[in-house]
Amino acid sequence: MTYAGLVIALAVAGVSRVTAQELTGAWSGKIAGQLPIIFHFVKDASGQISGSFDVPSQNATGVPFSSVTSEKDSFICVLQAPPVRVSLSRTNDTTLTGSWVQGAASPPLVLHRGLNGFSGAAAGPVKHPQTPVPPYPYQSDSVEYDNADHSVHFGATLTYPKTGGPFPAMVMITGSGIQDRDETLFGQKPFAVIADYLTRRGYAVLRVDDRGAGLTRGGVRFPTSGDFARDVETGLQYLKTRKEINPAKMGLVGHSEGAMIAPMVAARNKDVSFIILLASPAIGGYATVLRQTMDLSKYANPDPRYPDYSVHLEQLLLDNAKAAKDSSDFITRFYAGYKTWTDSVADSVKQRFPTIFLSEADFKGYFGAQTKLFLNPWYIFWLDYMPVNDFRHVTCPVLAMNGDKDIQVAYKANLDLINKTLTQAGNRHFETKVMPGLNHLFQHCRTCVLNEYGKLEETFAPEALQTMGDWLDANVGH
Repeated sequence: MTYAGLVIALAVAGVSRVTAQELTGAWSGKIAGQLPIIFHFVKDASGQISGSFDVPSQNATGVPFSSVTSEKDSFICVLQAPPVRVSLSRTNDTTLTGSWVQGAASPPLVLHRGLNGFSGAAAGPVKHPQTPVPPYPYQSDSVEYDNADHSVHFGATLTYPKTGGPFPAMVMITGSGIQDRDETLFGQKPFAVIADYLTRRGYAVLRVDDRGAGLTRGGVRFPTSGDFARDVETGLQYLKTRKEINPAKMGLVGHSEGAMIAPMVAARNKDVSFIILLASPAIGGYATVLRQTMDLSKYANPDPRYPDYSVHLEQLLLDNAKAAKDSSDFITRFYAGYKTWTDSVADSVKQRFPTIFLSEADFKGYFGAQTKLFLNPWYIFWLDYMPVNDFRHVTCPVLAMNGDKDIQVAYKANLDLINKTLTQAGNRHFETKVMPGLNHLFQHCRTCVLNEYGKLEETFAPEALQTMGDWLDANVGH
């Protein structure tokens, strides 16, 4: 429902003594003993697990987890939408049991190894041929470094040409949610693809695990975009220690939330000599959430009234999250406003949209379970922060790109605001670029909704890569 809710942890927790190797393959069963479902897990040459699931009766196949990570006997999968949590434990070598938690419902789930007569799902996850594989025609170093007070330890990959140098360099900044250095989403690895392309064109690229992903550990329990901005500055400081890097030509490449953080850093840090913004939410978090709700609702329900009701509910949620003192206060405030609104709506309308007009028990059950998300310091920072205040102080060259099929960060409102703000600030070295036919991940899309991202073989459109490379050549150079 919300921007933060677009990255929901689906936890496959407590899988007793199930190793990554034992988990790979197909597992099938039924939710609540009724709805057939199939999970697929695969392991690549590096040992990394990825996966997807199918619901044959709903013609849903290959719905991908954006990432699958393991810690001891637990497996954590990240699913963009809908918000779901699955807990599974091993009953024996061929059976996993647990529950499928979605909203206020938590029906039981039993999975057995193999397809067990289910059809239409044998292919498993989609192949993504753009993902680079070794040997590379450039140097690729796995690196680790700490911030100034050693409270955060970072894991990253630095790629740079094998000959020449020192090279212009950039730090890549992921979007919202805990992302690894490749920004792995739905089985896609867009940052790995971008780094591969730009390094082949003569640039050095540092891509970094977010706090809590990969090898990066430490810091405050609930980091905000402001904390991530400081992490980016630590990356810049690390680049300055490398003889391969030209410290006078260091920049940032940010995607989504990362494209909000990049101007935050560039406005105050003179080490930043250029920034590339991929789907930047320049209009701010609050406006972005409402616009997302509107655009996503148009795909969720054909009734033209549905988006307006969805946006009204979302606005109630956001306003009360910003005003609430604690979880109890949030639910009390939110429900009071919700009831006043729903009491004015006709019963016929309520029956038409049962996912919006809930009973008191369902409302408090669903939203009560989500209060930690809505009151998270990251989310409150996201709602309050206005990027234009930093854009006004960005003097370095800027390339801002958006796909015109992006339903997470609407291209026109954001590019128009970037254009207007940088013009008023006197920055004469920027370009805004609309990429026709591309979604939020800069893929050529058909339906362009979120669950299509991992079904597409393309990870990042070639013309978007070329636009970035050509702009760098013209504005940064070697």
